[in-house]
Amino acid sequence: MEIEGKAAVVSGGASGIGRAAAVALAGRGAKVVVADLDEEGGRRTVELASKKGGVSVFRRCDVTKTGDLGSAFALAAKRFGRLDIAFNNAGIGGENLFADDPGDWRRIVEIDLVAVIDATRLAVREMRRAGNGGAIVNTASLIGLWPMPDAPVYAAAKAGVVNFTRSLGYLVEESGIRVNAICPELVDTPMALELGEEQLGELRRSGGILTPEDIAAGVVELIEDDSRSGAVMQVTSSGGREYVTV
Repeated sequence: MEIEGKAAVVSGGASGIGRAAAVALAGRGAKVVVADLDEEGGRRTVELASKKGGVSVFRRCDVTKTGDLGSAFALAAKRFGRLDIAFNNAGIGGENLFADDPGDWRRIVEIDLVAVIDATRLAVREMRRAGNGGAIVNTASLIGLWPMPDAPVYAAAKAGVVNFTRSLGYLVEESGIRVNAICPELVDTPMALELGEEQLGELRRSGGILTPEDIAAGVVELIEDDSRSGAVMQVTSSGGREYVTV
């Protein structure tokens, strides 16, 4: 897909991977709706996108609310006359031992899996209405490909995103809509601050942590590559971008 002139919605766009992707898309000529609960951060993303010459607007959005998600996609269709791209990126971490300290495990599932399913459903509906096809990218995680004893619910949610996405590969034949997933290794985002400054600093010095821009580049590749549907891309500090068969 040629990105220039297309309309996109990016959830979790106020910081980290979402911000980097929104700016990258705007820089390639897309018109972007930045959806997030963080109004200050979201408006800052809009400013950064504008500096790249792109057109961007902010929409406050709680991804656990179908109405909020629907309004973000409807805004793209109304403001820009179309919806071509959805990057369902909003998510939270969830490290816990589960049996000993389950934490708010339902919230992890609601945001990291259920909201992705809901956003994909709504994006497909809007894209079908327009009849121009589209590209959807869902953020999973490298942890979605491997067991993670310290974060089993998070691992389960992200694994769900992987198989949900793979199961929608048929949509390209039916509606011209491609749904793919990206699975990053550890990324230098606000979520990574949980590691502590000392460990985070060492990872930065050693190159053992990815930048949000690394992941944004993968998102752009998945959008532009018309041959990919139901694909899973992993991004690691050692191997870069690779497609995974799981």
